[in-house]
Amino acid sequence: MNYEELTNIIKLAPEENEQWDFKEKWHESNGELLRDIINFTNTPSHNDAYIIFGISDQDGSVIGIDENDPNRKNKQQLQDYLRNIPFAQNYYPKTNVETLEVDEKEIDILTIYNTDDVPLFLAQDVARVDNNNKQKKKGKPLGRGLIYSRIGDSNTPVDQSTTDEQMKRLWQKRFRLDVSIYDRFKYILKDYNNWTYVPRLDNVTTYYIYTKDPDFVIEEAFDETLENRDAFVAYSLSQFKLRVGWNVVRLKYRGTILYDNLYNYFDNATFGAVIPDEKFIKIQSKDYRSGAYSYYLKDDFPFLITMLIASLRGGLNNGRAQFTFEMFKKDALFIENESQRLALENETQNYLKGNVSEVIPDAGEIESIKSKMKLDIGMKDKPKYDDSKVANMILDNKLTHLMIKLYSSGRYNNESK
Repeated sequence: MNYEELTNIIKLAPEENEQWDFKEKWHESNGELLRDIINFTNTPSHNDAYIIFGISDQDGSVIGIDENDPNRKNKQQLQDYLRNIPFAQNYYPKTNVETLEVDEKEIDILTIYNTDDVPLFLAQDVARVDNNNKQKKKGKPLGRGLIYSRIGDSNTPVDQSTTDEQMKRLWQKRFRLDVSIYDRFKYILKDYNNWTYVPRLDNVTTYYIYTKDPDFVIEEAFDETLENRDAFVAYSLSQFKLRVGWNVVRLKYRGTILYDNLYNYFDNATFGAVIPDEKFIKIQSKDYRSGAYSYYLKDDFPFLITMLIASLRGGLNNGRAQFTFEMFKKDALFIENESQRLALENETQNYLKGNVSEVIPDAGEIESIKSKMKLDIGMKDKPKYDDSKVANMILDNKLTHLMIKLYSSGRYNNESK
């Protein structure tokens, strides 16, 4: 959470809901803290939730945290505590603790990250006792098997489970039945173990079927109209063999095409990938006006489909395919989300103002790539790949390499979970 997000929430204090709660100080009982975390984990919302310490829950005033509070926890302490709780699932809530200053006072923010692994519940009772006096009880224990859930600004009573309606909504969230068909498809694309690979029988189409629900199908098909597409692309220049092949990939639900895109093969079909997305950046050079970088967003279809098919066809385990994939990752940026992409693009644009020579191809690089291309180039390809064409491919490739370097510097780590 950043400062602006925090202050916008504080402006609404003392109003609370299923996304945030205000506390003047940290819980005096770890059991009561656990109760709050479970309730916030078990919500139908697909957003993170927050417990904000140092804010009055009576009038919303900024009080600040006592730095000597013995109940105060950092991220590691909280995660260590949760790891030892007897949850019924092989899972514990993922959390974060950070401190921001508001009105010259420290405010602690406990983030409970959103998860689909709900409902979460205990396999054993957990007592609620005073952290500084273990003999002093703080109410009834948290009950094993009970489903606690935050509804509005209220937690489920400690000796009860949540309502039937709320329980229904939690199970719908678990299986993504409460989201669009596109979001549900994204969700099941990550479920590698429940897809079946049906090899190409008619020399035209390969099928991938989701065995838990066969209405979800991926088709990977040969299309003769693709034979005239470029045999060489900027994101294949690190490969041993530069030439790429082309197919079409389609996502279908009950026979309806929900998404389609082009699919490349690398190194004689050792590894395949949905073509990466592409964006342009202005280049301040007398010979080049702009360059294009190739990228994948890790929460979007091109990346999710690529990783699923690679897994089903052994591409993540096969030695040669793994090598080809590693070379491919040198030529395409793999980035968490759109906000990071925009920030990285802005950083790259500023960096290039004084370092544009780093992405400008020289004569030696052009000749080197042309020599590699000669191994695979066909007669109909030759007119396409003059020095200018090859130079632009190299420029795009070097621009992508630069952005991968900037992204790997570590400054973006805190923006992703």
